[in-house]
Amino acid sequence: MKKMKRIYMYMIGFSLLSVGLISCEEDEKDPMQVHLDEANKAPYVRIQTNARVLGASELPTSSFDATVEALENNVASWDVTVTLEQGGEAAAGPAALTTVTSFPSDFSFTYPEIATALGLGDISEIVGGNVLRFLGTATGTDGRVVTQDNLSGSILGQAEQLQAFNFIVTVDCSPISDVSVGGTWNIDIFDSFGDGWDGAFLTFTVNGVDTVFTIAGGSEGNFTIDVPAGAELFIRYTSGAFEEEHTFTLTSPEGPYGDFGPNPLLCVN
Repeated sequence: MKKMKRIYMYMIGFSLLSVGLISCEEDEKDPMQVHLDEANKAPYVRIQTNARVLGASELPTSSFDATVEALENNVASWDVTVTLEQGGEAAAGPAALTTVTSFPSDFSFTYPEIATALGLGDISEIVGGNVLRFLGTATGTDGRVVTQDNLSGSILGQAEQLQAFNFIVTVDCSPISDVSVGGTWNIDIFDSFGDGWDGAFLTFTVNGVDTVFTIAGGSEGNFTIDVPAGAELFIRYTSGAFEEEHTFTLTSPEGPYGDFGPNPLLCVN
């Protein structure tokens, strides 16, 4: 009986000791609540913009409008630069665009102003297929700095996060307007190595409907497409591998339209 009593007392004592240890640990740090501590909150900034895709013909009369907000009261400043990319490579910039020190804040730059900041002679140097990449840097009130390099990749990839650290405006192709598009277009595709277009293809978009042309093998392919009079026509090239082998020739209903490639650009117009 006494032995059972001692065992019972030991059990109670052990339970109280365990509770005490857990309480001490919770006082020091609750691992489930670390993200709520002010010291652990990153100086995160979000941005909302008016457009992420613009046609090249819209740039001269359009502007980049944005609202920047800090989710917590721990951001001292946010800086943003802009770079012009062509074919995935930097073609101009980076150029400092603005610094925001109060949140939320609105700012606006015309695209001709952005072209000037990039050191371009004219807005016409930004063409369809180009990308304007904006990179942000947030500095916290405690001096911590957040950029795309130390921000989670999962956040950068989530458009709904509206993150202000690495985002783009894509310059889309302009519709064909320098010839009458109505009638039959001839498309002649060539591969200098003779093994097809290596994943590349040409897309005719007629009134929003896509038709794709490519060659899976061989050195040449010849195609035609009928385009209604008055239709809106976009012609876009999507690259593959071995771009130095790829060329194509277009003939509009009015006659020869142009030779493109090797290393064709995204937009025909």
